[in-house]
Amino acid sequence: MIEAAQAVMSLRPGVEWTMDGDDVANITWHTPDVEPLTQSEVDAEMLRLESAEATAETNRVATITAARAHAASLGFTDAMLAVMYPNLAP
Repeated sequence: MIEAAQAVMSLRPGVEWTMDGDDVANITWHTPDVEPLTQSEVDAEMLRLESAEATAETNRVATITAARAHAASLGFTDAMLAVMYPNLAP
């Protein structure tokens, strides 16, 4: 689960700040001239990051599934894959 702090870091990379709790209204910007964020901006970024994370996981699983299928078509067994490519093992 993505937290507000992750969204703030994504929206304001390289900016120094602190936040009391998980409330955007309680952000103290330590870098000068930073435009404050609204709660809706942070909420939208949290949703975007969660979606990107889910998409990345779906792509990772699809890649592993395709690699396993290709290896099986070449005659590799699950035991062989477990030794040679542990990240492809079931």
